[in-house]
Order: sequence, then structure tokens, then C-alpha cells
Amino acid sequence: MAFTSQAGPARMPGLAGIFPGSYGPALERELRSSLEGQDGLLHNMLLYQLGGVDEDGTPLASLSVECLHPYLCLLACESLGGELSQALIAAAAVELVHQYAIIHEDVQEGSPNRGHRPTVWWVWGPGQAINAGDGMHAVARLTLMRLHQQGMPVDRVLKAMELLDRSSLSLCEGQHMDLVFQERLDPSVDSYVRMAERKAGALVACAMGLGALTATEDESVLTAFRECGRQIGVAWQMGRDIRDLATSTGQDGPSDNLLNKKKLLPIVRTLEAGETSLKRELGTMYFKRILDPEDVHRIVAILEESSAMKFSRGLLESHCEKALDALAGAPVSSTGRDTLERVLREIRAAA
Repeated sequence: MAFTSQAGPARMPGLAGIFPGSYGPALERELRSSLEGQDGLLHNMLLYQLGGVDEDGTPLASLSVECLHPYLCLLACESLGGELSQALIAAAAVELVHQYAIIHEDVQEGSPNRGHRPTVWWVWGPGQAINAGDGMHAVARLTLMRLHQQGMPVDRVLKAMELLDRSSLSLCEGQHMDLVFQERLDPSVDSYVRMAERKAGALVACAMGLGALTATEDESVLTAFRECGRQIGVAWQMGRDIRDLATSTGQDGPSDNLLNKKKLLPIVRTLEAGETSLKRELGTMYFKRILDPEDVHRIVAILEESSAMKFSRGLLESHCEKALDALAGAPVSSTGRDTLERVLREIRAAA
């Protein structure tokens, strides 16, 4: 399975060569296994979201999904000396939750495309897309229950289920905050970080926590891996925000996030701490129903004038450092630590 994101300009193809090449095919088999025994339109919608079929249900060569979450799950397991048979189940469950969240987010934000494909709601309508997202979440939970078939004791399976469900709830809380921010001009950087911790941070924390849980029951180690994942998720979210803005005046045009007037980190920073004249000008544009092309260029210029892009990159850097610091006392293999450092370097470079 190639590392091909459906997230359009936010994808970071440099991650493709960081993780072991064996992860992709094994994860694809596990994801397909999670959907076995189903048929009908809902099944096709789920496979479509995973990139397994086209709009007409015609099978495609391989799945096309964002692999940061499941790959970090597998890496956490291997870096602690665990076996991948259980970690693959956990990794598939995390990716299914991620895809459920994407389906719902596309409906909430009215995004007709994700990457180069129409979104599920654009093809089948918002009602069916919500149904598909709920179905994807249910499949994720059923997938995680298969851990017992791979020999994991029931109490640890329940612990894994609790982590997945709490992370799903946190993700929903983060999305709620993100949507609320779109209607306001006064979110703070601190509130943005809390949102990112719940939205992006929670699911990466879940991925690394589940991967660690397949290898150890040491609570201090599990806590360390969850915290590392939380910080990676926050840094990843910040990097996406910075890229969305940095590339919006380029050949591909403004990102959907900017056109939807989402409160991306550099914008939040300017609205909170920028000069009054810049805040007023930025606020005026954000009150417009539709942003014009010249508005996009001016927004990016304002963010540079206010040093918000520089500030945002500095904040991203601090969360990358926190991610590594979280594992300072954990028994992580040298290969695992090196791979994590490469992931964090890529997140920094892409921003």
C-alpha cells in the first residue's frame, strides 16, 4: 500500500520512505480483512473511502489511505520488541477511526473533494455519508475486538477498547472546538493548542498507545508513548496549517481550509497578538462571505508581516521536542527512536 494521502495539499510524501516497506502490504491485508463478509452499497462506500473501489464499485489496484497513524502504531510495537500480529489489528482499527472522522469532517465542512477524488458525501449525499462514517467507526471497534483471537487477554482488549473510544470522543471534542473557532475572531493560541491536542493529538496518541500496549503492560511506558503521540499529532496539525497557508498563493491555489476560513494557527496568532491594523484588516476579510483571490494573497502577506508564520514554526518545533522528550526514559530501540526522529524532521521540513 503506497503512502498516498487523500488530504490534498496537506500530504507529506517525504514520509513514504521512512517506515519499513513491509508495513504497507501487511496493513492493506488487515484493512481488507476488516471489511470481509460485507456487501452492498454501504460496503462499497467504505471501500471507496479507503481507495479500494471507484464511484461505480469497480475494484482498484490498492488502497490509498493516510498511513501516519497506523504506521506509528506498528513502529511503537516494534520499537518495544513486540510482535506485529496484534499491532496490525490495532493499526487497522486506528486507521478506520481516522477515516470515519474524515468522512464526517468532509460533510461538516462541505468539501466536495479530498485530494483528487470526490468525497463520499459529494457522491452519495450527506445523509449516506454520515451513515458510512458511523459504519466505519463500528467496523473499527469490531476490528479491535479481534485482538482476543490473536491471544491478547480480555482485560487488555478492554483496555485497548477504552483507549480507542476515549480517543474517538476526544477527536469529536476537538472537531467541535474547530467548528466553533470558524464562527469567532478571538480564539487564542492556547485554545488552538487544546483543540489540536484533542483533534489530531488524541488519535496519534491512541495509535502509539495501542502499539505499545501490544508489546507491554508497563503503565509508565504506555503513558510515555501516548504523550509522544499526542505531541506528534499537535505538530502534524500545526504543520498542515502552515503548509495550507504557505502554498495558497502557488500553482494549486488556496487550500479548502483557507477558503472555508478556518482558524489556522498563523491566523489565530495574528488575531491574538498582531498589530491592531493587521488584526482589523484580517478580520474584515474573514467576515466576507467568499474570499477573493487578492484576499488570499493579502492574508498570506499579513501573516508574514505579523511574524505569525515564524511564530508558528517555532511552536511546531517545541512540540517536536516534547515528543522526543516524552520517550526519554522509555526502553525504545535505537531503530525506533531513529525512525521517530526522521518523522519529526519531515514534519518540520514540510512546514
